Amino acid sequence: MKHARSFHLLVLTQFLTVFNDNLFKQTVLLLAVGAAGSVSTQSLASALFSIPFVLFAVVAGDCADRFPKRNMVVATKWAEAIVMLGAAVALFMGNFTALFVVVFFMGMQSAFLGPAKYGSLPELASAKELPRANGLFQASVLVGILVGTGSAGHIPDDRPDLLGFLGLGMAIIAVGGALVAQRMQTIPPAAPTKKIRFDPLRRLFTGLADAHKIPGLLPAIVGHACFWMCGSLMLLAWNEFLAAPEGQQPLIDVDPGTWSMGLAGLSLFMAAGAVVAGWRLQQRIPRWMPVFGALGMGAGFAFAGLVDPQPLNLFLCLGGASFFSGFYLIPLRSLMQKLPPAERIGATLGTAQMLDFLLISLGTASRLWLQDMGFGTQAVLIFAAGVFVVAAFMLSRFLPGYTDLSAAQSAD
Repeated sequence: MKHARSFHLLVLTQFLTVFNDNLFKQTVLLLAVGAAGSVSTQSLASALFSIPFVLFAVVAGDCADRFPKRNMVVATKWAEAIVMLGAAVALFMGNFTALFVVVFFMGMQSAFLGPAKYGSLPELASAKELPRANGLFQASVLVGILVGTGSAGHIPDDRPDLLGFLGLGMAIIAVGGALVAQRMQTIPPAAPTKKIRFDPLRRLFTGLADAHKIPGLLPAIVGHACFWMCGSLMLLAWNEFLAAPEGQQPLIDVDPGTWSMGLAGLSLFMAAGAVVAGWRLQQRIPRWMPVFGALGMGAGFAFAGLVDPQPLNLFLCLGGASFFSGFYLIPLRSLMQKLPPAERIGATLGTAQMLDFLLISLGTASRLWLQDMGFGTQAVLIFAAGVFVVAAFMLSRFLPGYTDLSAAQSAD
């Protein structure tokens, strides 16, 4: 690999980031479910994390093109440390309003980190190495999800004071991630004179229109966003299995810590799929792979919506779906990183990130809509399965049969 040391440092930084994100988000979601026992409170927390991506993702993409991506990663990691100190204060106070404010700022920090970290990969790896680098990078993300999500929910209900110390620990981890990122090599920016403009909706439509001009790029962006919409629905449904409406028993009778470990365990299946897909791919991206991944995820979600809602049944069905996610995400992400011109990689990833979180917000809103229509938790999973089937059809129609990354506009 061209810049192997910087790549490994970025992987470690990303692992620490994902660990913190998921430990904090899952802690807040479990607190929301436990305090209110309702879908709406958890959905509000998810929406507050998503809103900054809608507002700032394209600006973050501009910054990733204009400034060295390594510097953007370092700056956002120090910002994360400050946000986690705020989380510690909110957790010591036990104040939900303060926690939701921290969730918003955590989303803003993540919004500015996304285009820089994913845009760094095509700078650190050649076209031939990029799918494998994406596979390893995604595996590190998923291990971070595993450890972070699995670490949530273990503090006893009678010791809420310990939650504040959990926030302090996350701040220390963020500082460690910033120090690791500072050791990465600084690569000159692709577009040092680019103007940074805040005009979210107009920039979204412009970015999608520009992507439409490059064969395969727009369907890759839309397909990627569909994944995150379904992922948000799955996370909400997973936690809802523990929620007990007034006067009723929860669908799953296990403690929150164990249930969080089950959710985290799904990331092992995702990591395995990402590594296999990245190893299988080189510089040619075949259309069949993301289509195959979409249909596999759709089948897993559909089975999870139909089986008897026992922990093992749900884990195996959603674990199978999680494995197929690697065959879906790795080729689509590689296309998004390599097809646009080098000076527009950050802007393209910012556009994609904004669309991701618009669809995550749509997923959250659709959960409330489905609830109003009387659809239960498992019906949400069947709905998500239908979205994956639609995504498979879209990709089969609009992706080229094969895409050669070495001939792409931003290739080395």
